[in-house]
Amino acid sequence: MKSEATFTLGTMDGRLSRAQTQQVIADLQKAHPRAIFDMVTVVDPVSSRRSSSELFNVNSPSEVDVLLERLRKGVYQLLDLSAEDLCHSLPDDIEIAAVLPRHTPYDALLHKGGLIADDLPESSRVGVLSMRSLAQLAALWPALNPKLIYGGTVAAIDAYLQNDVVDALVIPAATAEQLGVQDLVSEIFFPEMMLPGAGQGTIALLCRKGDIDAIEMVQNLHSRSSAAEMLAELAFRERICADQDCPVGVLAQANDGQVVITGAIGSPNGLSQDQAVVRGPAADAIVLGQSLAERLLMSTTSLVDLLEADFPDGLPDDDIEDIDDEELEELPAEDPLDDYAEPNDY
Repeated sequence: MKSEATFTLGTMDGRLSRAQTQQVIADLQKAHPRAIFDMVTVVDPVSSRRSSSELFNVNSPSEVDVLLERLRKGVYQLLDLSAEDLCHSLPDDIEIAAVLPRHTPYDALLHKGGLIADDLPESSRVGVLSMRSLAQLAALWPALNPKLIYGGTVAAIDAYLQNDVVDALVIPAATAEQLGVQDLVSEIFFPEMMLPGAGQGTIALLCRKGDIDAIEMVQNLHSRSSAAEMLAELAFRERICADQDCPVGVLAQANDGQVVITGAIGSPNGLSQDQAVVRGPAADAIVLGQSLAERLLMSTTSLVDLLEADFPDGLPDDDIEDIDDEELEELPAEDPLDDYAEPNDY
């Protein structure tokens, strides 16, 4: 049913946030040409200052908190969030109204000269937005120098294009398209090389619980397969850690009512990486994501990698050698580690 009502969408007053919301409004307008959609921008100096020291893609954890609180108060009816930035459980009075069809979930390398990672000079500084990207980049190209950039994708692009802080940059491919810098993309990292972040390339539309008008209006944009992939990936990450400060990658691929989830925990220095795969009904996406995380957490190597991520300047006085492999029961690998679903046509 096509709506003729007026709806408001909230977003932070930032370049990427506005671009994402404008994209969502364009999709909604196509589905409901006679409805009116207004964008409500949010300015919060406190969260903006905090975001400069946080790792994120579109919205920082502190900005997400502000946006959710404004939605709860009814400042706007809908909130579009990059699923990758959903780093904690939603408030009880907020629900996911729809999950939009997923855009390219993979990472992209940006380089002004068109070089791919294999051709970058030794010790090239490569900017990354997460511990996940840092760990996987270090494992694949140990001669490169990955550098964490705080403050989000826009700050990272400015650091690359304007300030020459880094020689190349790794960001989500979907974000490169949103910001119009896809001409700088020299390489796409498919999952056989680098696993993306949980929810990467996915946008979730949130509303106040019980807002029937908003929920019904967005239902014709809802993608069941994208929702299953998002729920599986977020459940996997949440079981291991609640933010992007952990070297955790995951990709769920839903097809024909089934979902295949590949997850990995890597060492920040790139020296090790544990990977595993589970599969099952898409209806059980959350349970499967949690199960995959628990399988990896049974590995001593994974636990040490997570400790290293928590203590980048060195582990506490307790000796990590006290961990005994025999005390941890290793779950059998039911699937080959390089087993991926047929790629979705993102």
